Amino acid sequence: MPVPSILVVGAGPTGMTAAIELKRAGLDVRVIDKRDHLSEHSQALALQARTLEQFQRYGIADEAIQRGRKLRGVRFFSEDKQIVSVTLDQIPSRYPYLLFLPQSETERLLNSCMENLGVKAERGVELEALAQHERGVHARLRHPDGGREDLHLRWLIGCDGAHSTVRQKTGTQFEGSGAGLSFFLGDLELEGPDVPEEFLRVHVHRGDVVFMGRISDRMVRVIVALHSEQRKDEHRALNVDDFQQAIDRVGVRVKVVSVGWTSPFRVNDRQARRYRIGNVFLPGDAPHHHSPVVAQGMNTGIQDAANLAWKLAATARGGTDRLLNSYEEERSEVGRALLRFSERGLKMASTANPLLEGIRNLLVPIVANLKPVQRALTGFIAETAIEYRDSSIVRDFGGDGDLRAGDRMPDIVLMNPGDQTTLMRSWADARHLALVVNGSHLELAQIRQDLPEAEVMSIYTPQMDDEGIGLLGTRKKVIIVRPDGYIGFRGAMKYRTEWRRYALQDGLAPVVVSMAA
Repeated sequence: MPVPSILVVGAGPTGMTAAIELKRAGLDVRVIDKRDHLSEHSQALALQARTLEQFQRYGIADEAIQRGRKLRGVRFFSEDKQIVSVTLDQIPSRYPYLLFLPQSETERLLNSCMENLGVKAERGVELEALAQHERGVHARLRHPDGGREDLHLRWLIGCDGAHSTVRQKTGTQFEGSGAGLSFFLGDLELEGPDVPEEFLRVHVHRGDVVFMGRISDRMVRVIVALHSEQRKDEHRALNVDDFQQAIDRVGVRVKVVSVGWTSPFRVNDRQARRYRIGNVFLPGDAPHHHSPVVAQGMNTGIQDAANLAWKLAATARGGTDRLLNSYEEERSEVGRALLRFSERGLKMASTANPLLEGIRNLLVPIVANLKPVQRALTGFIAETAIEYRDSSIVRDFGGDGDLRAGDRMPDIVLMNPGDQTTLMRSWADARHLALVVNGSHLELAQIRQDLPEAEVMSIYTPQMDDEGIGLLGTRKKVIIVRPDGYIGFRGAMKYRTEWRRYALQDGLAPVVVSMAA
């Protein structure tokens, strides 16, 4: 068996996503994890719309939805009075909701997908040492029987969580500080008038915070942050009284009937200084760690992996090294925005200052009900509002339509005679997509010649509904969509020289092509 050129350390959701993306792109990958089994419990629970869009590409979105529970939005209560309600039905996605699915179930879906592609996680295997050189990475593994194995790799991806061995062995530091709150969570059986159904409920009182979201017909996930009484013994087993007292303190009218799985934790909003260290890359909790109450952590890690994997594949095909630098450029900014939102939101929710509480309760409902704020908030929650317009590797040469280079590509409806489908159903592989709007047969042939490693698809105005026309416009143009679902290039047909240059950058042309128009 040939020695794999890429090693993924960590077989959680982020690591399995990286392996799936790399294998779909045709690369050889090996995955190890020091754990000897998949997750049995589920600290991460929510799947956002952007993640479900990614799962659609893998063919597992429908099964995830069948196994999960849809939540329509979030309701925020202060002093037992609702002050904000955010509904998610306006998310610009085929998945306008929050899907509650235990991480254990998400891992099983991803693991099955990964194994169907021919990659099996090697469990009980630890990374013992790594050293970098100009052409790659030397790694030493320790197997369950105590045996050692030396690997010579081109790249190593550290998906091994907040206490990442990979991050530590590269000498990369976490920056930031904790939020000063200890949390505990549990899956509880509740009864009473305030038991949540279709909405996630957030209750606050004098700095104490309780989050509640239904995960099944029987169980509700409850997350508690106590400002008024921090638990001194965080390792003590949690019981019914711990949760009931916290729930009573914030004025929620529910009774805890039974307690299932529980876990204490502390919040540390921190980010690694670097996401790329030579030939080593850090996605997921390895480079950023924050409160789970914003339901972004696992989703952000999955998107980190999708962003990185296609760039490794493109570089292996001959793309420029600047692609690999752009991983840190694009995703570290996403991580910073997430940490800012998490820290500020938690501070606002957990303030014990009566004056600040009053200001919050007065102003938040006014601001949150503004339509632009609602759009921004739902787009942030769903991760559909993330864009890379300022990225150094995207190219925009203008044109009509609302979409710009760097934007996420929506799943546009395509209406054909006697049939209706969507863009993402038509584009399922791991290649770039060159979307040609209102192009001629000759122009299509030209683009196929210039972009031999891309899938080329034509789309004409009569095939689009009003939404699609508003997004893509009607003038002739080429839109190149990256494998992570973001637009890398947009320009009119006359910009042939520019899209050929872009092809060289992204490894879409296997040989150097002439720059003549």
